[in-house]
Amino acid sequence: MNRAVVVIVAALVSAAAAVAWPGQAQAPLIVAYMTRDGELVPIARYDGTRWRNTWPEPIPDDAPLPVRAISEIPRSWLGRPVPLRWMAWSQSTLKQQRVSVTGVDRDGSCFEAITLATSFKPDPPSEGLAFDRPTTVEAIIESGVTRAVQSLPEFELLSREVVAHFSAAISKATLPRPGSEQDEMGAEVLAIARADKLTDQTVVVKAVFRDPRFPVYFIEAERQLSGVPAGTGDDLSYGGWFRRDSAAVLTPNSASVVVVPSGEGKLPRYTPIGILRLGGRSIWAMSEWDKESQTIVLFDVSAKGVRRLTSADVSGC
Repeated sequence: MNRAVVVIVAALVSAAAAVAWPGQAQAPLIVAYMTRDGELVPIARYDGTRWRNTWPEPIPDDAPLPVRAISEIPRSWLGRPVPLRWMAWSQSTLKQQRVSVTGVDRDGSCFEAITLATSFKPDPPSEGLAFDRPTTVEAIIESGVTRAVQSLPEFELLSREVVAHFSAAISKATLPRPGSEQDEMGAEVLAIARADKLTDQTVVVKAVFRDPRFPVYFIEAERQLSGVPAGTGDDLSYGGWFRRDSAAVLTPNSASVVVVPSGEGKLPRYTPIGILRLGGRSIWAMSEWDKESQTIVLFDVSAKGVRRLTSADVSGC
């Protein structure tokens, strides 16, 4: 269930088993990912000072559920008895409503998350988040990269700015250590990229997400390279968080360059779910995609930087 990419420069964020928040402690909170069918997968709990994920990993689709009823769920799974009432927020309605847990279920593909079945069915079906107490949450604004959008002056400016940062990241990238076929492929792609001039005509901005309150963006761009065997990793992707400073200059907060497999059916690196507003902080909930897995990640995002708080696999093969 690991991501099938070769990381050339890893300046995006660092992961930790449990991440402490500096400053004043907040009230404890449990966060769950809500599937399109309204089932909940607890993905993180905050105990007032630290974030962690203690819910079990997905189980094989042919394995029996380890518990059959809510009353059987060990206290260790959430650090407390499973809440029977949650506040659910869906992307389709952008509203919160109270939902009741009705049992234990499973959801996914080859590996399935252990879920909490609820009385709620999003209409229309959509992903979302749920909390064991009322929590402010907002949608991440997603700019669809259509032909019409690409022709807008502000998008053309953003593309030129991203190209400049993309090129700088390639020149500063650290060569992968030799020793495996993937390492050699990454080094070959990096060498080709350094010799290949990037322009705003050769780089395609694939996704732009932004915070509705602050000038903070998640941007993903891509450059297909010639001279690399097709299907073995001939696309170079650059993305991460950026901010506009007081002079409206776009600056990377935490960005990275990776080699990704080319071809049809390629998934984005991240798709947005929502932003938690917690104690003055902005916590982005994002789906991280591999060809055969989905992981929900919480990022603490600010104008000063980005930290990966915790993550949870919800499906995979």
